[in-house]
Amino acid sequence: MKLAIDSSQSSGSIAIIDKDRLLYSAFFDIRITHSETLMPALDSAMSMCGFQPKDIEELYVCLGPGSFTGLRIGLATCKGIAFAGDIPVFGYSSLEMAALPCVIAGKPILSVIDAKMQEVYVAGFNAELKPTISARVISPKSVADLDIEGYIITGSGVPQVSGILQEAGIRVCYAPPYLHQLKAEMLFELPRYISPNVYQGKDLANLEPLYIRESTAQIRASTPKPQTPKP
Repeated sequence: MKLAIDSSQSSGSIAIIDKDRLLYSAFFDIRITHSETLMPALDSAMSMCGFQPKDIEELYVCLGPGSFTGLRIGLATCKGIAFAGDIPVFGYSSLEMAALPCVIAGKPILSVIDAKMQEVYVAGFNAELKPTISARVISPKSVADLDIEGYIITGSGVPQVSGILQEAGIRVCYAPPYLHQLKAEMLFELPRYISPNVYQGKDLANLEPLYIRESTAQIRASTPKPQTPKP
């Protein structure tokens, strides 16, 4: 049995496959923290499918970029399960996950994920999910500066960039809105295209979130505070 977890966004999802058959998939976007939703969702999934933690052969997890708190909760959960059962963990990025449903179109793909703070995470791929534009965090307006003519645009950041691209006259097409949300079962399919980062045993210490951008707290801490004039 294989278990997949995504807590990289404000929403989250988990999935279970056994013998290449999808047995369970759950997506939740209920605006409460992953610390409140993830473990109950995992317990429910395992119970419903009749599995115990000892039955998990492989773990799949989204490494980010995305929600800093959500990523830490998801990866800490995976580490705990993996350490206890000596289970390998396969990690992929949220930008790779977002691009996956569009490969069937046979066109280059631009994943755009809402990064908050008036920015988006972006990465480009060809139809075989080979990188064409490196992962980065930029303003929505800067997306128009990328060489993306003819690309399919997908991901939670589409509403932030669609008007800008239209105004710039850049010819692109957009994935249907129902494909913009990340689903954990996508993690099971990514090895067909991309070699995963694999963590097991001592290597689990290297299982860290893919942030790309510093957290809001880090940015604030590194910003010089204005000096108060001395009287």
